[in-house]
Amino acid sequence: MPTPSKPITPAELSALEHAFASDPGSDAYRPLTEAYLAAGRFMEAMVVCKKGVKAHPDDPAAKVLLARVYADQGKDRKALEELAAVLGAFPTFAAANLLAGVLHMRVGDRAAGEAALRRAAESAPDDPAIREALAKYGVAAAPPPAPPPTAAPRATAAAARAT
Repeated sequence: MPTPSKPITPAELSALEHAFASDPGSDAYRPLTEAYLAAGRFMEAMVVCKKGVKAHPDDPAAKVLLARVYADQGKDRKALEELAAVLGAFPTFAAANLLAGVLHMRVGDRAAGEAALRRAAESAPDDPAIREALAKYGVAAAPPPAPPPTAAPRATAAAARAT
């Protein structure tokens, strides 16, 4: 999902590592995890993010970031497991629905992917990443209207008496 647009410098990475080491319970885990992901340093990203999840157990964004760590490694099913827990508690959390939608599409579950992307769009209709995902996968923000119910043929009075 979103990654830094420019590579992080070694000095910036060192500053992030220092901030995290100084206060592991702070939000410093987020940018450090992102930096490690951008550098392809998945093990470091995993360790830092898991510490962030532990320090912030009620923050669904921490678990979504952990799901992204799994997804960036190609562990889509594991990422979906993390997201299922988040969405169980926060069903309208846009970031979780967006990532779940993309991952469902990647694993070939189009129906679940479309549903998750639509929930993301309902929660954050102006989010450019969500609009981009909808366009990429050809998903309309609103589900197509259901066909009108067909009227059951009326039984004639004669047929009703015959039974």
